[in-house]
Amino acid sequence: MRLHTASLVSALGVLVVLGPPAPTADADSTQVLIAHGLVTAAQGKGGDLFFDGEFSGNGRTCGSCHPVESNQEIAAEFIGTLPNDDPLFVAEFPPSQGGVPGLERPALMRGFGLILENTDGFSDPTVLFTMRGVPHSLSLSTSILAPNDGLPQIQRTGWSGDGAPMTGALRLFPVGAVTQHFTKSLNRVENVDFVLPTSTQLDEMEQFMLAVGRTNELNLASVSLSNSVAEAGRTLFLNNGVAKCNLCHLNAGANSAFGGNANFNTGVERLVNPARAVEDFPFDGGHGASQPFDSDGDGDPDSFGDGTFNTTPLIEAADTEPFFHNNVVQTIEGAVEFYSGPEFNGSPAGALVGGIDLTVQQSADIAAFLRVINAGFNTDITIQRTNAGLTLENSSGGELPQSCSPGGETSLVCTELPEDPNGKRQTVNALLALAVIDAADAVKVLSDRNLNPTAVSRLVQGVDILEAAIEENGSNKRKQLMGQALNRFTAAKNDLGSGLTLQMGKGNLLF
Repeated sequence: MRLHTASLVSALGVLVVLGPPAPTADADSTQVLIAHGLVTAAQGKGGDLFFDGEFSGNGRTCGSCHPVESNQEIAAEFIGTLPNDDPLFVAEFPPSQGGVPGLERPALMRGFGLILENTDGFSDPTVLFTMRGVPHSLSLSTSILAPNDGLPQIQRTGWSGDGAPMTGALRLFPVGAVTQHFTKSLNRVENVDFVLPTSTQLDEMEQFMLAVGRTNELNLASVSLSNSVAEAGRTLFLNNGVAKCNLCHLNAGANSAFGGNANFNTGVERLVNPARAVEDFPFDGGHGASQPFDSDGDGDPDSFGDGTFNTTPLIEAADTEPFFHNNVVQTIEGAVEFYSGPEFNGSPAGALVGGIDLTVQQSADIAAFLRVINAGFNTDITIQRTNAGLTLENSSGGELPQSCSPGGETSLVCTELPEDPNGKRQTVNALLALAVIDAADAVKVLSDRNLNPTAVSRLVQGVDILEAAIEENGSNKRKQLMGQALNRFTAAKNDLGSGLTLQMGKGNLLF
């Protein structure tokens, strides 16, 4: 399985070095996880297809835009860590080197994390397109149920709820992704430019995608946060007469109080996008492709669609910046403040809820609340991955064997041998490295606003201990270190408050 090892840098400024993965260990990591009951066979196969499946295309995989070490989304900062020969940059290569000029707008992708999407069909792909950020693919099992709102999609996928062909079903999302992003040419001829996933592969990928992130919703009425600012934000979030957040993001998820994952026209496309100063691009009409739409509100239709975008989950939000479908807002504070601005209050969604008028402090309180629950989410994934690493390490049965050779007249030079030939040790180290990244995400979202300093300190301690475990060769010592790290992470989670009870999907262990 693929990890962008060069970009495994935590928010603490620490590079977690996994080393170049050996091909056999890469191929066997999934089998190690399956053999120890940590993931199902279908989830494992789906994860392999998601992260490694090229489908006879241009070298990209689903993991190219949804890498596990970046919360399954990419922004400009992450893109800047990739080597220039990464398949993400295939539009920059000449055709003689397998490139597909016109597949992307490279300046917008590198500078703003925007990906070219032909949401209105492929008839003129370099003219009829929109530029969208990459949405994370976490917690999809909680966020794609379509409400009874008259739209044809049975599930809401992608930014506008119609990201999958025909029915919008998550199972079919890879069909659209392969056709859009994996093609060897803009002709997009099946079995020439790519091969579509089989029915069995679609089933397996769906099993994986439904098992990533969390698999349940919070009950915010039962949550109590220890930080007073974040707790004030939670109270405001639930206040349907003032902030009104809970109307569209029920329990900070992606489902609305009106039922399911609804589409809304919030007026966000009317915000001035700084990316347009670098290179202009068409406006985005959101859901649908059959009707002209006036996205910028100047009285002239400039796009196709009905102007609506579907609701995104907020528990995952704080560390998956930038925000909205076009990456137009950079911080969680700015995203909350948008809903008290003229664009939202002049939109159909603003009219539906009767407008929102929060003070800057109230918006900051809600953003603090979103930061803390996101830190809880990241800490839970950190605990899950560390526990999985400990489970694998416990199955090793003791210290690693040594190979010794003469190092001089009276000394021996001893080196540790691999614990097994199937990649178990490397799998443990990868899980711990990914746990470090999620812990570092939690540290960053909290420390950026000086929230929960005790939790931050415990998370940092846990990270230091996990990094020591990665470097340690002795199995018993590694187990001891992992246990110590788990104690720190659990204490950090408890410090955030109570009621932040999340169930983590098994897909978080795949990479």
